[in-house]
Amino acid sequence: MIRKIPAFFKLYRADVLILSFLAFFAGRLLGQGSFSPLFLVQSVFVAVFPYNFVYTLNSITDVVEDSANKPWRPLPSGVISRRDAVLWLLFLAFGSIAGTVVLFDGWEKILVFLILLFGVSYSLPPFVLKKRGFFACFFTGVGIAYPMIVAGGLEFFPCSGSLLLHVLGVTALKDLSDMEGDTLAGRKKHLTLTQTFVLSSVMMLLSAAGFLLTPQKIAVILPLSSLILLFYSFFSGKNFEKKIYGRIILTTGLAAVAALVVLAVLSV
Repeated sequence: MIRKIPAFFKLYRADVLILSFLAFFAGRLLGQGSFSPLFLVQSVFVAVFPYNFVYTLNSITDVVEDSANKPWRPLPSGVISRRDAVLWLLFLAFGSIAGTVVLFDGWEKILVFLILLFGVSYSLPPFVLKKRGFFACFFTGVGIAYPMIVAGGLEFFPCSGSLLLHVLGVTALKDLSDMEGDTLAGRKKHLTLTQTFVLSSVMMLLSAAGFLLTPQKIAVILPLSSLILLFYSFFSGKNFEKKIYGRIILTTGLAAVAALVVLAVLSV
């Protein structure tokens, strides 16, 4: 079982691991205005356990889609069995519960527990939100921005809310590269390519406006860099629907790191 751990982590997604860590750490650091080693521990925990649980559960229930969209992943390729994946999921569930009890207090404890609840509602009956069109993109976007919302608190919400708008604009693009597998799984009809482009552009513009109204104005580089790439990719027309989501995720990650470095330097 131990030798399979690298394959188990491939049920997760590296981009979500990085983004959820950065979102929580940035929310905690900027919302509190100071640094504590506990912030780092909490950020790693949220990224490695609750979010890993959510995406592992989604991988287990997405075998049909992944057999068409991503056949190289551990379950459709047969690298690990469904039984092993479920055992790993149970480990993540118990680790998430235990860590949340130890590391968080008050309302934050409830908000971190909600990550697990959202993951179950997204992938399992009676809701199976991932099969409900708009709700699938909306909850994916909320999930990525949620760590910053939890860590930053109400006073930091203007910034974390602006991040949420940006992420919703990004996740609106996700289905473009997954159409074949989603059709096999019986998911509802997607927006057209142009409708998706317009929706994503509007959300990113709103995000940019929101960041400009916060003390963390430097964060405007997140939606602006994504928006520039979105327009360039759409009008160049070269495999837009297949490549845009991955490209923007990479752009967002690099922009987030740049924004955090600038904020850290300015706060010294």
